Amino acid sequence: MTLSEIKKMMPNVKYKQMIYKTERNLEILCEGTYKDYHFYIMSLGTHPTAYIEIPKTNNLFGKSYDEIYDIGIDIDVHGGLTYSNDTLLCDEKRAWFIGWDYAHAGDYFGYSKLYPNLEEWSVYDKKWTTEEIFEDVVRAIEQIKEEEEN
Repeated sequence: MTLSEIKKMMPNVKYKQMIYKTERNLEILCEGTYKDYHFYIMSLGTHPTAYIEIPKTNNLFGKSYDEIYDIGIDIDVHGGLTYSNDTLLCDEKRAWFIGWDYAHAGDYFGYSKLYPNLEEWSVYDKKWTTEEIFEDVVRAIEQIKEEEEN
């Protein structure tokens, strides 16, 4: 299934573009449900992040991202999983979330504007769009669903 087909299935999902800033500023860029998995794409101001809510019925529920990799489940997302917790800054409900960020070597980071030496190098760094991150979210959910069926 192509991204455009997935978007047609989810017409109510709205996207805000990621605007990189020099200060931390929490903002939801995209939120929705795909294949019964709720997800968030967020801006922390300086860089974007993505999170997927894991239902209690899934064997990943309550597992840290290290435990997920240790049991042999390799969810292939940008930079690997870097978050597992029962809370999110943007959601007051208690649930289990896994996530990852876009603040790795080669990724643009808003703070670099504050440091002339970094800014010089960061012109080559990747500025991720919300749609590109959404593609990662869809792939991650597909992988989780595939693992769930095995």
